[in-house]
Amino acid sequence: MRQPRGARASRLTAMAVAAMCVWSTVASGQESFQFVVSALEADGQPVSNLTREDVLFSENGVANEIVKLEPLRIPVRLTIAVDNGPLSRDALSHYRSGLEGLVKALPQDVEVTLITTAPQPLRVVRPTTDRVQILRGINGFAPQDEAPRFTDSLVEFSKLYEDEFNKKKRFDSIPILVTISTTATEASSYEVPAVSKALTFLRARRARVYTVMLSVRQDVEGLAQINTNRQALIAIPATKATGGKYEALAISNRLATLLPEWGEEIAALHRKYNNQTLVTARRQQGLKGQLQNPRIELARPGITGEVSVDGLPQLPGQP
Repeated sequence: MRQPRGARASRLTAMAVAAMCVWSTVASGQESFQFVVSALEADGQPVSNLTREDVLFSENGVANEIVKLEPLRIPVRLTIAVDNGPLSRDALSHYRSGLEGLVKALPQDVEVTLITTAPQPLRVVRPTTDRVQILRGINGFAPQDEAPRFTDSLVEFSKLYEDEFNKKKRFDSIPILVTISTTATEASSYEVPAVSKALTFLRARRARVYTVMLSVRQDVEGLAQINTNRQALIAIPATKATGGKYEALAISNRLATLLPEWGEEIAALHRKYNNQTLVTARRQQGLKGQLQNPRIELARPGITGEVSVDGLPQLPGQP
């Protein structure tokens, strides 16, 4: 769904809309259903004031009625998991500067949780939007001599959101896990089946995993392990499956610029999905069942947009 109109954009929109299910039937026999529009200005800022006149929806070239527009907010919820094990000591200053930059790049309403992973996953900062509390936690945790637990933090992150879904029966946020891991030999309470289950759920939950893998050993063995240690063998498929990012670093000072870059990306994701519009449409009299040659467009000049069924990011690999 783009302006100006284009054959390819229309075709992609039609495919998305055709997959939607009609959700109600009014007494007159006209069917109503809903879809979600995420619209952006030319500068990338979200459009949160769409009107019924801005959204055009037709079947077989004939306009359907736009009944109602409502705000739909699906915020990012960020969890930061930091390896504070024995290989982290020399990199702590870079951890802190990078994480400060990441947090400062986020909109003020993004909820952040901070976890350290040695000797076990521990919440240093519980979920909050209080930037003072978050920054105090970033600058306050200490290194530990015991092995980190990267795998445990990933699996328990997944379990937390699975438990939440079992209670709410809906997806109302975009969970993001940013992990900083070293190549230190980790300890873990979970075997392969639990890890596989966690990754499957995180993908279905539309979560995203971002991982930095840091080798603080500059010898040949240390550098050779950067993408082959246990954490990397889990993190690489996790980031790929969820549409996140994986970065292997041999020098920790890169964290000072990399993490703020990720913060900007996460901020843009939050602004986009936390400022969507839920559209209720009513079909022409007599139309029933599958949508017929549907087309959705934005009438307001200079904006672009996407249409979806649920307002969540697409799964990696989807058209």
